[in-house]
Amino acid sequence: MTKRIPLWVWWIVLTWLISLPWTGFTLDPQWSRVHWVPFTDPADRPRDFILNVLFFVPFGYSFARTRRWPLAPFAAGIVSLSAEATQLFGTVRYPSATDVMAAIVGAAIGAVFVRWAQPFHEAPSSNTP
Repeated sequence: MTKRIPLWVWWIVLTWLISLPWTGFTLDPQWSRVHWVPFTDPADRPRDFILNVLFFVPFGYSFARTRRWPLAPFAAGIVSLSAEATQLFGTVRYPSATDVMAAIVGAAIGAVFVRWAQPFHEAPSSNTP
């Protein structure tokens, strides 16, 4: 029997593919382009934040179903931080702490949903009349 790869693993690959600097690549890290404090970049838009949150909800949901659910936001933060780090080597994208925060929030929402929905999916106990 073939073991299926969980959705959250594929989500890591998808995140990196979206975040890689496909244009404007440089070997010199662009530290001056990093926005270290969330929500302070003038380019931050509420719409982008919401889309990033929504993007990571499935990651958090899938991760929480196969791992300990409180770790989902931490894992999303690591994935997002690694994706943002690739943008250091691009002249077009801006690495942003806001994006990392959105990933953490989205994964937390997905993980909480798993935790909330869990009682509805558990089999009834044999002690019930």
